[in-house]
Amino acid sequence: MRAHVILYVQDQSRSSAFYEKVLVFRLRLDVPGMSEFEFGEECVLGLMPASGIKRLLG
Repeated sequence: MRAHVILYVQDQSRSSAFYEKVLVFRLRLDVPGMSEFEFGEECVLGLMPASGIKRLLG
């Protein structure tokens, strides 16, 4: 089973750069609206702009 953890952030590009440095992992996905880091086969960390959650939840 794979766990997906999503953090809603104010600034996706700044947050992506920060987590790349802190985690010492490269992004596996970096598109407008979502950035992802993969930790083996068990866990994915996603970064999504906070404004995106408003659209999803209405």
